[in-house]
Amino acid sequence: MIKINYKFTAILLLIISFNVFAENNIFHIEGKVFVNEQPIDVDYIFKANDKIQTFSNGSIKFTYENSAYSISRNSIFILPDIDEKSLGNLIHGFLIGAFKKGESRKINVRHGLLAIRGTGVAIESSHEHSSVCLCYGDVDLSTDKETIQLSSKIKYHTLVHIDSTGDIYLPDLNSCKYNHGSKDNIELEKMLKNPSPFTKGFAKFLN
Repeated sequence: MIKINYKFTAILLLIISFNVFAENNIFHIEGKVFVNEQPIDVDYIFKANDKIQTFSNGSIKFTYENSAYSISRNSIFILPDIDEKSLGNLIHGFLIGAFKKGESRKINVRHGLLAIRGTGVAIESSHEHSSVCLCYGDVDLSTDKETIQLSSKIKYHTLVHIDSTGDIYLPDLNSCKYNHGSKDNIELEKMLKNPSPFTKGFAKFLN
């Protein structure tokens, strides 16, 4: 006869549940947010390849696999599959992300590909163009035409645009309002139980 230690089993399940929720929590959800064409609430547990869609009044902030995401309204984002080198695919809309240090991993945008290494980014993707702000850390940004390297060792919040042909250029900041600041990056790092990534004050960007 096999004896089952129910007390040990209960403790083990509790530990497993805690670890799952520690890596996969919804911290904020507002308005209309669908996953795989169905509405969700704060108890939803994300899984690989989930398609997240926010509508005109929707937004969501969550952690998934040691990364933190903030997705704004009118956005479509697909979570990565089980390939650890992927961070997902921003089909349309606006996303801020915080990603753990380590091996380079990739996130797709409509007009390019970002190779990310321990980085905070803000990304906008639309039919006309895509925008990438390296808030801190290091990224390699690649398109069909060119590849550039960005590092916050030079400057926090470096913003570049990618046009529909794949050309990368610096925008005119006087005509460009980007709706995020360092406080948004800090909030995501706190969700991952990390300290502020900035060493030179709050460094608000275009606020």
